[in-house]
Formats: sequence, structure tokens, C-alpha cells
Amino acid sequence: MLLFQEPEFLRSILEPYTSLVLGKYFNTGLLILYGLLFAGILPLVPKRYKFSAILTASILFALISAPLGNFLIFGGFVCILYLCSNYEFQGKTIVFWATEAAMLASSMVLFETTGYHSAFYAFAAYYTMFRSIHYFVDVRQGALQKVRFREYLGYLLFFPAFSHGPIDRISLMQPESVTRQHLAFGAKRILIGISKYLILVYILSDIERVSFSFSQFWQWLLFSAYGNAIQLYVLLSGDIDIVIGISSLMGFRVSENYPKVPYLQYNLTKFWQNWQSTIVNWLTAYVYFPLCRNRKYIYLKTMLIIMIIGWLHLLYNFKGFPSINLIMYYTLWGIFLGGALALSKIIERKKVENKEYLMGSHPLLGRIVYADNVMTKALAVFITFTIIAIGWNSPFYLILTQLQF
Repeated sequence: MLLFQEPEFLRSILEPYTSLVLGKYFNTGLLILYGLLFAGILPLVPKRYKFSAILTASILFALISAPLGNFLIFGGFVCILYLCSNYEFQGKTIVFWATEAAMLASSMVLFETTGYHSAFYAFAAYYTMFRSIHYFVDVRQGALQKVRFREYLGYLLFFPAFSHGPIDRISLMQPESVTRQHLAFGAKRILIGISKYLILVYILSDIERVSFSFSQFWQWLLFSAYGNAIQLYVLLSGDIDIVIGISSLMGFRVSENYPKVPYLQYNLTKFWQNWQSTIVNWLTAYVYFPLCRNRKYIYLKTMLIIMIIGWLHLLYNFKGFPSINLIMYYTLWGIFLGGALALSKIIERKKVENKEYLMGSHPLLGRIVYADNVMTKALAVFITFTIIAIGWNSPFYLILTQLQF
């Protein structure tokens, strides 16, 4: 069982340096120290060996972040996925999708069989699923040229983004010569990310949450729904700031997961375009577009995309296999947020279709509905944020538990 225990020797050395700033949140402290150390060494490596150096550093980072047994199993999955993507053989599609399913379930299986859980491994398998499907589908459709195994491995294991995201296409993962602009941008983003963690650890985490109930709805909304929503954004965006910053120090430009502040968007479509945007873009390309070649039930399909995002939480967010309650929680999570997005699209379409009629027949009401000023935009932002803040908590599930059928 030693193969499946966390590698604590390095963590004990790093603990005094990471706990002060980053507290208990994932392995971001290790990523900062490891990334800064490697970014300082990389300029000393001859150009022709830089890819090999980055790949070696990525493998080493995985080995010190997760149990060796997990990493060996993960390596087997990666080899099978590469073979399915690059070679023709009977039943390769079935083997590919079965391997993806096994990889996603492996974290839970390992916990059930060994009693040890690695959050790093669970997230790594989750993000590897997106990247490997992109490569498999695009190669099969002729949109992408095949690459050698070492390039494939370098893409999947690139250590700043390996278990943190974002999800970039393999063609975009090309290093540039490190310039002063890269260094300045990287240092700035790392400092922004650390500042967000300081806010998270020392301010947001101290806000006392209120349990949901009908009698305490407004207190719950203010302290729990709004508080948790802000905390979630600060945590995730701070994490991505650090990933982008370290990547920049190494000469890589990775995509923004939060191109604009999502909670300052005035409708739900704009919100989802700026929330975990690389995952949303992936789902749009590989799920939404194939589904929506036929425009029938377009709004139901829109809701399905958000439901898939909810179900994806079950693949990495828990140690063991999800219970019926958790499946129901995230299904209702998707129904609320997906339904809200679909409804907002219907309303926006109706507004466009009926603008001329409403402005002509009811000009006063039309001026109110179609007003475009600071006040109406602020109100739209507040409503959008409130819907999302409530939706993060799966309100239909909370209501069902309160009703106690």
C-alpha cells in the first residue's frame, strides 16, 4: 500500500513556506515554489533540450504530488489513449472511451480499495480527459496532425496546468523565447493570484455561513450564497492567475479561464462565456455543436450542457463513488442553472423580436424594457450574479430537503 500513499517527505519541507499564504487549498503552494525554481533554471538549459527539460520537470512534479502507484496507473491509461488516437485497430473507439471512463473512475476505485485519496490525481485525470478527447477527436476528423508520444506526453503533463487547467489545444502549447514582457507579466499574475489567496484565507474564510432555511432566507442569501460565490471565484481565478504566471515565466501563453470578471456580466450567456471559459469552449465544440446540427430542442440542449458541467463535479470532487443524494444534488444544480440560461436566451430572443412592436404600441414600457444606461446595466449585473450565487447551491435540492417529503 506504500505505492498509494501521498509523498509527504517534500510536503513537510515546504509546509512552513506555503501554509502562511495558501493555507489548505490544494497544492498551489507547491506549484508556486516548484514553478519559480524551474523557471529560474530553464534559461540555463540549451534551447534544443528545453522540451526535454520541461517534460522531465512535469514528470517529477507529478511524482512528488501524487502517490507513485496512482502515477503508474495513470501512465498506463495515457499509453492506451495515445495508441487509440494514433493507430488504427479494430475496436479502437470502444477501447478509447472505455479507457477514459476507467481513468475518471480510477481515483474512486483506488480510494475504495486502498483507503488513500489523492486530490491531485483526481484533478489530473479530470483535465487529462478533456485534453485527450480533444486530441483523439481532432486527429480522427483530420483537423489535427498526429504528434510523437513525447509531444503528446508533454502536452498532457505540462505541470503548471496539469491538474489546475486551463484546457488548451495541443497546437497552442508552443513555447516562445522568454522576454522581459513574459517575466513582467508572469510576476504580475503570480502576485495577483497570491493576493487573492490572502483575501481568501484571511478574510472570506472567516465569514460565518448561514444554513439554508425558509425562515432565514435573506441571511442565507447574503452570508452563504453571495459569500460562497465570491469565495469560489477568488479561489479558482487566483489558482489560474498563478498557472498563467508560471507558464509565462517559462515562455508559454496559456488561455484565460476568466477573460473578464464573470460576476460583472449583465446576462447569463456572458457569464458562462467568462466562467471556466476553456471548459465551456470545449463543451461547446465537442458536445453542443454536434448536438445542435439539428436546431430542434435547442434550449433543452443548452440546459443539457450546464447539466453536464454539474455531473462533471462528481468525477473529481469526492473520494468515493457518488451517492444518490450527490447525483440528485448536481442534477438539480444543472436543471436550475441550465434552465435559467435557456430561459434567459428565450427572453433575449423575444426582446429582439418584439422591440419594434413594443416601442410603437407602448413607447413608455418600451423605453423601460430597452433602456441602456448605467442603472439598468447595474441592475442586470446584480440579477445575473444573484441567479448564479443561488444556483451554485442547487436551490431545488435545498428546497426538497427543507420540505422533507
